[in-house]
Amino acid sequence: MTDCKSCGMNYDPNEFDFCPYCGYVPEDEAEGAGEKAHGEVQQAGQSKDPEKTVQTADKQTEPGAAEQAKPAGSKVKYIVTALAAVAVIAAALFVAPSLNGSAVTVPDRYDTIQEAIDAAEDGDEIVIDIGTYRENIDFNGKNITLRSIDPDDRNVVDQTIIDGGNSGSVVSFRSGEDEGAVLSGLTVTRGSGILISGGSSPVIEKCIVEDNTAEFGAGIAIFDSSPTILNNTIIGNSGFLGGGLFIEESSPHVEGNTIARNRAEMGSGMVIISNSSPTIIGNRIAENVAERLGGGIVVAVNSSPTIQGNEVIGNIAERNGGGILIEESEPIIEDNTFARNRAANGAGLFIVNSFNTTLRIIGNRITANVASIAGGGLYMEGSSPVIEDNSFIDNISEHLGGGAAVYNSSPLFSLNTFENNDAQGVEGGGAIWASEDSTLDLSDPDDNNYLQNTPDDLVLE
Repeated sequence: MTDCKSCGMNYDPNEFDFCPYCGYVPEDEAEGAGEKAHGEVQQAGQSKDPEKTVQTADKQTEPGAAEQAKPAGSKVKYIVTALAAVAVIAAALFVAPSLNGSAVTVPDRYDTIQEAIDAAEDGDEIVIDIGTYRENIDFNGKNITLRSIDPDDRNVVDQTIIDGGNSGSVVSFRSGEDEGAVLSGLTVTRGSGILISGGSSPVIEKCIVEDNTAEFGAGIAIFDSSPTILNNTIIGNSGFLGGGLFIEESSPHVEGNTIARNRAEMGSGMVIISNSSPTIIGNRIAENVAERLGGGIVVAVNSSPTIQGNEVIGNIAERNGGGILIEESEPIIEDNTFARNRAANGAGLFIVNSFNTTLRIIGNRITANVASIAGGGLYMEGSSPVIEDNSFIDNISEHLGGGAAVYNSSPLFSLNTFENNDAQGVEGGGAIWASEDSTLDLSDPDDNNYLQNTPDDLVLE
């Protein structure tokens, strides 16, 4: 192999008499061609007169003579061959844009998103330009990425819209797509949101899911699947169960989302139901309104989610469970903030028919929640949770149990702080009110901390 003295590229001189990258002819070959031409001229003009011979040679070695002596056809052949080689290399390096390229795919190459999906293969990336695309799309089992031109730019996401025209799911994953199927940085609106079913596990990230309507999961509905729902804004959706999210027999990972201002009959922010075990981590669940139960979250029917590090703030339930309602389930509720939620009973948390002690409520901040009947911070009935190391602060009940109201239950309270909670009814129980058919499991001495609760700390009927 040798390096071209013109362009520096490496090539095999046994295969090429010239550089196949730039067409350069090496100096030694040029000189050899000149000498050969010189000899041929000498033979053609050979003379016994030394002076004539020298004159002939001098004439032959004038500038450019060596190149002129080289057969013209050979030089043209070298140049044409070199150009052909360069063209082959260029074609290999600069292929026409594909679905894997960074250029805009829709609408530059395809008029609709679904056309681009239909043409794609696993591993492809489809890039959507700013605009409104009035269609309902289905990934059809393809593990591809569908994204806006800049998923990290909120203005771009807000202006790159898939509009479902109020005619069903706007985006569907229902054919077993795996984590290679990605929806990123798009606005999904005016349909029944995003449907994930059939054992699918796509990634939904950095999207805005807004103004959708559906009976179950108006924003995102998840059935028998395990998707990743990451850093989305799910806002202003409305349904019967699960205004923002509906999770049934599924184990999704839901992290870093804002789930706000959704409405539903039950579980306006989120419903987790039927043997589901999702991880709900670091989300902001705020200002959702339930006409009956579970303003922020409903957990029901043998479900066991891990709910950790979330902010559940300013949600409203007309009846029970302003922040979260738990029924017949064993979640782990850890290190969350439940604040400024409202309900008739259990403004912060409402727990019913959950006797398994694997239901653990640990390290939460439960503050400034308001119940119009009982349990400003916490209400429970027919349950046996572990309540440990939580802060119940500034909660209000207009009747009883400012911090907590306990009916027909046997909870364990340990290492909690009850501070400045207020039960405004004559029944009292500023910190905790418990019915006569309840058993409070308290350490002896009681290791909970009680500060300035009104009108009292503990009332045991």
